[in-house]
Amino acid sequence: MEFYVLGTLFLSGLIMVLKDFRKHFLLLFILLIYFICFFLGPLNSINLNKYTHLGGNFSDGFYDTLDLYSIGIFCMLLGYGVSYRFTNKVFTQNKYIYIINPKYKYYMWIFFLSLVAMIRRNISEGVYGGGFFNYLVFLGDSLILAFIILIYEKKFNKPWHWIILAASVLCYMILGFRYRILLLIIGVIYHFVITNRLSIKTLIKWAFIGWGISYSINFITLNRAALRTLEFSDVTFESKVQYGLSPYQLVMNQTDNYKTEMMVVKQMKKNNVDYDYGESMFTHIFIRIIPASFFKENKKPEIPQMNTIKNSFNSKEGRYAGAAISNVTEYYLAFGIFGIILFMTVLGFFLGYISKRTNINVPRDRVIVVMIAMVMFQEITRGYLPQNVTLLVFLLITLKLFYKKQYVSNHNQHTNTI
Repeated sequence: MEFYVLGTLFLSGLIMVLKDFRKHFLLLFILLIYFICFFLGPLNSINLNKYTHLGGNFSDGFYDTLDLYSIGIFCMLLGYGVSYRFTNKVFTQNKYIYIINPKYKYYMWIFFLSLVAMIRRNISEGVYGGGFFNYLVFLGDSLILAFIILIYEKKFNKPWHWIILAASVLCYMILGFRYRILLLIIGVIYHFVITNRLSIKTLIKWAFIGWGISYSINFITLNRAALRTLEFSDVTFESKVQYGLSPYQLVMNQTDNYKTEMMVVKQMKKNNVDYDYGESMFTHIFIRIIPASFFKENKKPEIPQMNTIKNSFNSKEGRYAGAAISNVTEYYLAFGIFGIILFMTVLGFFLGYISKRTNINVPRDRVIVVMIAMVMFQEITRGYLPQNVTLLVFLLITLKLFYKKQYVSNHNQHTNTI
């Protein structure tokens, strides 16, 4: 029954998207991620009759978690539909336009050098995060947005652009940042969707892009260890499967957050675990930016959300796996079902408002759509709000650095339209 409800909700969302998939790109993108994580993943567990994960069994929390998914998707679609219906589509004639800041090249090199610094630390110390270096990770995301801005503004036309792009992709591979590459490709796909009419040529182009995405994910997954240790002799370019898994099972193996979430829901219901009432989501946004030296014994307070996740496993392997959850379970940990209803409805309202007010003829508006998609990808697959707020701040700074206002007369506006 739960799968029928979820399937009906996804079908309803798809019908909404098909009315104008260019305007509803954000909803399409988010529904696709939810469909893979909330529907295909759990369905795969049923098909395999496998309900274990990192030493724990999540069967007791299986259907309860599916119910939470259904509530979340329903509230998001409801909020989106209402917001899109009643938001006014008004494009005011501003006295200025946004143009690329001539200093952008300096910022791009700074972003790129942050990746190099992480690789250097990875080689010398075996890690790339921790302390100041955590923020260099976000500069890697800023570099993705920088490439997208140049592509959308039709400024990606210099040899050094291609050199830094190729070098950046190599850095992402070495660091194991496969999803950064995926987000860059998604940004390029959105550009093609908006700027090209549907034809045989574009279908072939998208087919090649789809193949490129699949191959890239498979390549990085197979060679992650070799790339991280710089053992390039062990790198394989064969598009083969790992651990005897089929290509489909390999993809499903990368989307196992639902297993952790089902463990968490089981743990909370069985042991009557209290909600943290927003401490993980909101209080730790501020704790995150305060140096550890301000706290007792130079140690920041523990994050309730992380503790609940760790305690849901009955194995050492599970406790130290760094397992992640989706934003739906994040809201449930904070405020229960009320949290899911509230925050997913607010999310739907926000997405509906952005989709209605976005002028797809303006490149900067489309960049903002991709920026939101990048943050939402992280929030859905790595549901920890303080970290994703930090990502949003870095992307907003990038947007500010790469654009500057230019005052013009009305007839000169939108000079780089579709």
